[in-house]
Amino acid sequence: MKCHSRSHIIGLALLPVLVLGLSACLPPSSDGLSPDTSASSSRSGTMPQPASTVAVPTAGQPAGPAGPGAPQAEAPVVRWVPIGPVGPNDPTSGQRYLLLQQFQCDALAQSVEGAEDAAVWLAGAAVCRALQSGSEQDWQQASNAVAATPRIPQTQCLESRVAATSASLVAQHRSNPGVAFKVEPGQGEACPRQLVGLTVVDQDLKPVPGTSRASGPRTGGTVVRLDGYYVRVGDVLFDGAVADVEFVGDRDDYGIVYLRMPPANGRDSVRISITDTVDVAGTVTFFYEDSSTSSSSPGASETAGTVPPTSPPGSTTTPAPTPNAASSTAAP
Repeated sequence: MKCHSRSHIIGLALLPVLVLGLSACLPPSSDGLSPDTSASSSRSGTMPQPASTVAVPTAGQPAGPAGPGAPQAEAPVVRWVPIGPVGPNDPTSGQRYLLLQQFQCDALAQSVEGAEDAAVWLAGAAVCRALQSGSEQDWQQASNAVAATPRIPQTQCLESRVAATSASLVAQHRSNPGVAFKVEPGQGEACPRQLVGLTVVDQDLKPVPGTSRASGPRTGGTVVRLDGYYVRVGDVLFDGAVADVEFVGDRDDYGIVYLRMPPANGRDSVRISITDTVDVAGTVTFFYEDSSTSSSSPGASETAGTVPPTSPPGSTTTPAPTPNAASSTAAP
């Protein structure tokens, strides 16, 4: 009996040791512990953030072309050719001007191959390439092309503007060698529409030299040429009122307009203005003279508020197109 009691006491004493040993063999419990962040990250598809941070750029790569020819923020600003012709019926010079305005340099150069007036357009195309590339070689070719351009009369408005712009940009490059320009559109219009002179012509529409002003007999019949820059003459106004006048010859767009003056009907002179698809500035004056005092060869022009061209276009010259002052996209 005593021996049994002793064994029972020993068993009770060893029980905690046995339980402790068995607990060491079991997997650890997650109760009361922090969640496993690595496992959670794996399930959610994200990686744990490292303790250290890496510097991230605050701005991306700036947009626009890169390289030696790209203009810098402080690059000098130069003006390109301004708004020009936009109509589908523009003559050849207008179509070429539009290519240049849109920086289609190679297309312009190809369009003038073999043309008699190619020099001024090739100079414009060469300057166009130099502005785009910034290459010193291209600028040298542009300089040579500008030097080879003949003098352009003011009556060839578009060609004159191209020649002046090309020469100006080459000069600016010489003053700023190695600098890439920032190009902006030219201001205003290439050839604003305006009436600047009136010239008496003969039956063959050739200018008649003579007096210092445009004049003719009171009986009417004198044919006059409207000098200036216009596209499509609509109404002719005498002293501000629409007049029923007789046009001589064709009235094609961009063509020269000729009028046959009506009888004086008691007037000593008449101030002439015209309308176009947009406003046309300027007025000119025709004088009526008695047959006994009128010169046998009346001729020259007189203007009001404008300066007549130094060399009025001949009857065989077709004025180049002009831009629409109201919009750069609307056709005249």
